[in-house]
Amino acid sequence: MFQDFGGDLKLEDESFAYVDGSFQIELPVGEVYVDISKGFEFERVRQKITIDPKERELHLEIPRSFDLRKLGWVTADTHVHVLSPSTALLEAQAEGVNLINLLAAQIGKYFINVGDLAQGQLVSGDGEVLIRMGTENREHILGHIGLLGGSAPSFPMSAGGPPESSIGDPLWSTIAEWADQCQRRDGLTVAMHFPYPRGEWATNVVLNKLDAVELFPYSEHFSTLGFLDWYRYLNCGYRLPIVGGTDKMGAWTPVGANRTYANLGQSEFSFSNWAQAVRNGNTFISTGPVLLFSVEGHEPGHEIAVGAAGGTVEFSVTARSSIPFHRIEVIFNGEVVASREESRGTSRVDISDRIHVAGPGWLAARCVSQLASSSRLGSVPSRVWICAHTSPVYLVVPGQELFSPDVAAYLLTQIECAETYLKEIATRPESARFRESLGVFAQARKRLHDRMHEHQRSHEHP
Repeated sequence: MFQDFGGDLKLEDESFAYVDGSFQIELPVGEVYVDISKGFEFERVRQKITIDPKERELHLEIPRSFDLRKLGWVTADTHVHVLSPSTALLEAQAEGVNLINLLAAQIGKYFINVGDLAQGQLVSGDGEVLIRMGTENREHILGHIGLLGGSAPSFPMSAGGPPESSIGDPLWSTIAEWADQCQRRDGLTVAMHFPYPRGEWATNVVLNKLDAVELFPYSEHFSTLGFLDWYRYLNCGYRLPIVGGTDKMGAWTPVGANRTYANLGQSEFSFSNWAQAVRNGNTFISTGPVLLFSVEGHEPGHEIAVGAAGGTVEFSVTARSSIPFHRIEVIFNGEVVASREESRGTSRVDISDRIHVAGPGWLAARCVSQLASSSRLGSVPSRVWICAHTSPVYLVVPGQELFSPDVAAYLLTQIECAETYLKEIATRPESARFRESLGVFAQARKRLHDRMHEHQRSHEHP
């Protein structure tokens, strides 16, 4: 589990080897079945060939279905462990992934990829694939945060005792303090496998410590706590781009099985430009389909001004997939406002239409297949639905704030629960460090209270 240099993939009963395009293999004379795959933008090749006794060389081609790289999009896996950087480079090329964030971590008494931190990054010869080192810093109640691509790691990598750090280890750092270190070094902060563990996420969202949330599509209807919580934060006015990663911990997970697409536009491909594209929110996550979305010509991450009573806006959705999908939806503030069903499945949908929106909020698109992948994401076996979801386009009404008192109360409860954990259960560090950590939650609570009071005053005296 903690050392994987093989370049192998095991999907239930199917075994694959990652190769760089040329390889030697002994084949029996006669009929042989060939199975070749190269990520989401190429057709999977499955065919029967006949080997002649004098056969010494075979040439097989993988047809490309579409090419988003030409349109400025790059793909990334935000969350990979245990591979060596060179093996990660091979697997990224084989899966059509431009960027792998290879994360060192502490898991109890074990450390993974720590010896690779000094490398910083590894780049393919053509510059189209980048392996970037970072860390996943972990606390078993407060959460796991990805500190991607900063100029230096943030220590300690785990705190608060087992299973993340050593027995008796004090809570040396909050998630917010790790996030501050990463952002000062121009890194990207990501709530890993959002929202689990969930202790500190409300605090960090309120304090604007997170650049993005990482979500896994474990439900055909996007009805998991991760997506529902993400919608809640958005409905309270917090702008959080979505990213996809695998939490790969072994050969049972392909890199990029759950991936981030980010649009760099005319910018050259580099980690810093990719990170800025994520912060800007022009992203979608996918386990297979390509999903492009715009509102009034504006892509996700942008904002559009509408009138106080709302208005009518035009949207456009384009979906492509080598695996058939069956439903595509546009959502406004978490509710479906436009949809199309394809009962027999389709690999291509284009929709342009107009919808009425009732005020400030956000619009996003999502699509889903009735099929699920046999891949495992992370160390837990699961069915991963073939689907995609975009980050939002934001609708702004001058003088009106997008805010939900119910969601704010929900967030306040989470902040207070995390603070109680610190005070009553966690192993305390020395007193000055303990007071600094408590100050993080006090600051978040005050900021949220201030928003709640301002919202109440604005409604009492419009």
